[in-house]
Amino acid sequence: MSQIGLQMYTMRHVSGDRESFLKTLDRLVEIGIEDVQISVPAFMTCGELSEELRQRKMKADSVFCSTVRILDSLDQIRREAELLHTDVLRTDSIPAALRKDAAGYRQFASDLNRQGEALKKIGLAYMYHFHAFEFVSFGDIRGIDILLGETDPELVLFQPDVFWLTSAGTEPSDFLWRFANRARYMHVKDYAIRQLEGAIENVPSHFAPVGTGNLNWPGILKTAESIGIERFVIEQDIVEGDVFAAVKLSVDNLKKMGLS
Repeated sequence: MSQIGLQMYTMRHVSGDRESFLKTLDRLVEIGIEDVQISVPAFMTCGELSEELRQRKMKADSVFCSTVRILDSLDQIRREAELLHTDVLRTDSIPAALRKDAAGYRQFASDLNRQGEALKKIGLAYMYHFHAFEFVSFGDIRGIDILLGETDPELVLFQPDVFWLTSAGTEPSDFLWRFANRARYMHVKDYAIRQLEGAIENVPSHFAPVGTGNLNWPGILKTAESIGIERFVIEQDIVEGDVFAAVKLSVDNLKKMGLS
């Protein structure tokens, strides 16, 4: 199995229907993508998705379900995980209603524990993908600190994202240590600075292919290896220009950095 994967959200503008989706998978195989982080498209069943991936010798690294649906969807989740041959479920962000204060984050941490316990009983690991907004400060504690500190490491994993760690004001190669033994996958894209136009206080940044921005990739990859990261999942939220060329550039640069 490859160390390099792709979050298919990156390809959303070129895979909006069945025909374009299948053509996109074919082009990704040509680029060298074998593992994808994907949700079942609206225009096909999970079984159909599994077969299309199998025909291309591709694999889904996880299944997806929203936090608000997990406890009522365990049978469906189990079936999808079996069809896609994965043991990981990933979920979405903390609901907006719980983001307003520390108490909301504590409630969400408790929810994650309950969901993680239910998923563990059906053989699935549970993975939460955070962004930058969880680093909001509530006096002497941040949202991310609550989520890390009040979830059970045996029940709740995290999927770090080096762009959002940078956006939140951390050095990713340092903060990643907080996820030691609590992360299997990591989202990778670069954090690049645009040419300044307008007020100097508004530093313009953008998503960029891995290796074309300002991130400390040697430090990031060294820490990632030490904390147990198995897969480096390319996710470029916004792509300017050819999305296939951007993905290929990230793949090529990750391979030059020693990943396979």
